Amino acid sequence: MNIKHVHIVFLYLLLISVTNNKQTANTSSAIKIIQPISESIAGNPITLEFSSTNSSLLLYCSNSYSTTVLEPEVNSNRITFNIPPHFYKKRGTLNWKILENGNTILENTILVLPSEKNHRIESYFGPPSIIAGGRDYAMLVSIPTDSNDNPLIEGTEVSINFQFLNSIEKNAEETNHLMAWKNLFSPDKSGRVLVNSVSKGISSKEITAEIFPDNAVDFTINSERSHRYADANQITTFYTSIIRDQFENIVSDGTHVDFFIQCNNNSYLKTSGNTINGIAKAKMIHPDQEETWTVKAYIHGIAESNTIQLSFVQLFNDFNVEFSDNNRLISVGVLKSFMDQLIPDGFPVELSIFKNDTLVDTKKGLSRKGMLSFKLKKDFYPNGEYKLVLKTGGNQKVFENIHLKD
Repeated sequence: MNIKHVHIVFLYLLLISVTNNKQTANTSSAIKIIQPISESIAGNPITLEFSSTNSSLLLYCSNSYSTTVLEPEVNSNRITFNIPPHFYKKRGTLNWKILENGNTILENTILVLPSEKNHRIESYFGPPSIIAGGRDYAMLVSIPTDSNDNPLIEGTEVSINFQFLNSIEKNAEETNHLMAWKNLFSPDKSGRVLVNSVSKGISSKEITAEIFPDNAVDFTINSERSHRYADANQITTFYTSIIRDQFENIVSDGTHVDFFIQCNNNSYLKTSGNTINGIAKAKMIHPDQEETWTVKAYIHGIAESNTIQLSFVQLFNDFNVEFSDNNRLISVGVLKSFMDQLIPDGFPVELSIFKNDTLVDTKKGLSRKGMLSFKLKKDFYPNGEYKLVLKTGGNQKVFENIHLKD
C-alpha cells in the first residue's frame, strides 16, 4: 500500500470518529439533569430528574456496596430515578450513568457524607488480658458512626480514657482511616483496667481487661508435720512462701508448683499443689522406715525454691514373730509405735521366701490392729526347708532352715 492510499484510509477513519462524536454530543445535548447533585448527607433520599421523555433510558448506579440498573418514571416532560436506600444511606462515592441502548450518554458522581446527627460509637478492646511489666499491651479501637453505621469524617476527635487503680488517663485522638486507636501498655502492677471512648458527647460502654502478674521469681519452701516418726500414717505438708513476680505482684491463683523429694536410695517422690493467694501447698505421707528427704520445688521453666531436708526416725527396733501350723502360718506383731501404742492400720510388712538360696516368692501385707499373718500353702510351697526374711519398719529378721511340712 502506497502513502496515498494510507492517507485516504486515515481520513476515512477520522471522518467516522467525528461522526460518532457528533452523535454522542447530539444525544447528550438532548438530555440534561435538573438540579445537579454533587453531595448528599447519608440517609437523605436522592432523586435524579432529567429533561427527557425517553422511557427507554436506564440509570446505572454503583457504590462500594453494590450495583443496580433503574428504570425511569415518566412525568410530563421529564424522567425521574429514585435511588434505592442502600445507596443513599451509605457514605462514599455514588457513581451514576444514563444509558441508551447500552451506551453512556451522561454520567457523574455524588459524594455521600456521614450524617451529623444521631451519633454512635463502636469500641473494641483486646486482648482481654495482658501481662504486667510494660512489655505487653492491649489496643482500644473506636469508630464513631452516624445512625446509618457510617464512620464519621477523617479527623473526628475521640477521647480515649483508661482507669487503673487510683489513676485516670485521658487521651485526645483523631480518626484516621475511619477509626481512632490507642495502645495501652501494661503497668507494673496487676489488677483490672477500665477503658471507654467518647466522641461528640456519645460514650461507649465500659470495657475491662485484666493485668496479670508477670512470671514468678524464685521462692522459698518450708514444711509442717505432727511428728518426725516414720509411721507411714501421718502427713507432712510442704508449703511455699508467697510467690511473686519481679514487680512484687502475687502470682495468679492456680500457678502449678511441683515438689520433688529425693530419698536415701536416690529414688524420687513427687507431690504438687496450686497457688491460692500466692501460696502453694502439697502433702506427702510419712515413710515406713528411717529416712531423710531432700526437698526442692519448681514452677517448671520459670522459678525454683531453696532446698530443705527432713529426717524421719524409726518407730521400733524389734518385732515379734511366731510360727504355727507346721511353720506354715507366720504371725507378725503386736507392732507398736513410738508411744507404745498400736501401730496405725496399714503398716507394711514384707516376707521373702528362699529355697536353696534362691528367691522363690515375695509376699507383702498390711497390718491391722498391729497384727499381720502370712499363710504358706503346700500347693505352692512343697514340704522342705526354707529361709524366711521378714522386713518391717526398717527392721529385718532372718530365719534359717525353717522346715515346712503337712
